[in-house]
Amino acid sequence: MISRTSFVAVSFATLVPFPTFASDAVDFAQSLIGRPYVWGAEGPDSFDCSGLTQYVYQEYGIDLPRRAISQSGVGEPAGRRLERGDLVFFSTDLRRSEVTHVGIYEGAGMMIDASKRFGRVRRDDLSDPYWVERFMFARRVTSRVAARGGIDPRDGTIEPPRSRSRIDRRAVAAAVVERIAGVLLRRRRD
Repeated sequence: MISRTSFVAVSFATLVPFPTFASDAVDFAQSLIGRPYVWGAEGPDSFDCSGLTQYVYQEYGIDLPRRAISQSGVGEPAGRRLERGDLVFFSTDLRRSEVTHVGIYEGAGMMIDASKRFGRVRRDDLSDPYWVERFMFARRVTSRVAARGGIDPRDGTIEPPRSRSRIDRRAVAAAVVERIAGVLLRRRRD
């Protein structure tokens, strides 16, 4: 039997749209395909790899650090199952000793990145031997980070939101629903 509290939480969850944060970020990145690659560029007219990811996520209330190696510490490990919007990291040096490149996972084995090799923002196939050889790992930057604020590029700590973008409201609503569900599950176990 479902308690009244559970029904309210379930009903509330169906009314609140869960964040489509990652899909929105990927859609935005897709709109930037074709823009030129320029080392050190942060957009909106041209990008380097980490400038692109920083620019895209900043649009949704997440302040990523500026360099790819610094971005590689943000979020949670994505594991083996990549999801749309995950950050994918590569080492383009021969020793594979540190992160030197980042892209945004689009889905279906593709990423969007600002490519020095091709001189523009483009869609790249992760099964291309070039990327297979250089792939290191992926990180998931969740909407929960957006609800709490961005990442301080100096030390990687989470800071309060700076703007009231549309993702903030949806992320906060999702976090509330998640907390309610957690409380209900704990009560049920007790």
